[in-house]
Amino acid sequence: MIAVAGTLVADIVLRSVPQWPEKGGVVCVDLIQANHGGAVANTGLALERMGIPVTALATVGGDDLGIMVRSKVSTWATHNAVGVDASSRTTACIVAVAEDGDRSFIVMAGACDRFVLTEAQVEQVILSGSRALHVGYALLLPAFDGERLRRALRRAGTLGALTSLDVSWHKSDQWPSLLTVLPEIDVFCPNLAEAQAITGKTEPMQAAAALVAAGVRKFVAVTDGNRGAYVHVVGEGQEHLPALPVNVADTTGAGDCFVAGVLAAWYRGFPWRTAARIGIGAAALAVASPERYQHLRSWAQVLERCQAARERGPGASGARCV
Repeated sequence: MIAVAGTLVADIVLRSVPQWPEKGGVVCVDLIQANHGGAVANTGLALERMGIPVTALATVGGDDLGIMVRSKVSTWATHNAVGVDASSRTTACIVAVAEDGDRSFIVMAGACDRFVLTEAQVEQVILSGSRALHVGYALLLPAFDGERLRRALRRAGTLGALTSLDVSWHKSDQWPSLLTVLPEIDVFCPNLAEAQAITGKTEPMQAAAALVAAGVRKFVAVTDGNRGAYVHVVGEGQEHLPALPVNVADTTGAGDCFVAGVLAAWYRGFPWRTAARIGIGAAALAVASPERYQHLRSWAQVLERCQAARERGPGASGARCV
């Protein structure tokens, strides 16, 4: 089992949005859909689709959106440990998906701001059978960020669990503060903008190396959209892996799905470089569907996608995305 903890939000997805309406204006879209999102929903659901049992740890509000989100978690989580803060509203996000698959967001703060994972809770989760703890998104969990996050990850590591951290890009001057947390992390897969903000390094390979130098213990991947992923396996060196050909429908959850692929491969005993390729294959399936993870159905399917890409070779054409 893998424990996935942190942000869990109600997503109101608008697709496809040709342009944002002017004040008092109207724009017609193809779909308006309520769903759950954030690191817990995205990474947890992708892991479950790839056959990995999941414990979900998060906080929602005592409102209708919280009921909806918690119910959706129960459809895929082996253990639904999502708590309810009756005094809060559920953190919510309007996701506007443009015609090219890119996204814009409108966010309302809520119960995610109250989420905390104590060392005692970590012990309970690990001793109950979770082999890894994945936390997302750091710097968006104000009650948990900083020393509490560091102690929780350290406790998981001392109990023998793999530790993984995820982040989500936003404008902030706090990104370098994550350097103090990195020595407690085994796996870290930020995108290029996030890695640059943390390390101050412009080039992806330099940023990946800087994250390892700062303390990440086993595996770093800096993802860069249609340019693929820049992988640094501690003790083995670096490699650039290209993205796979895909017609992009919606990039929502692509980074979370990449992480899920890496963790699912690790869970099954694959080496880190193979895990990175599996992460790319999983992300390619994720972005190919206008509905989140509709095309991501099984572990075997991800392996088939990766094998097909190897057989096609580096000269394949098509849009690409990680």
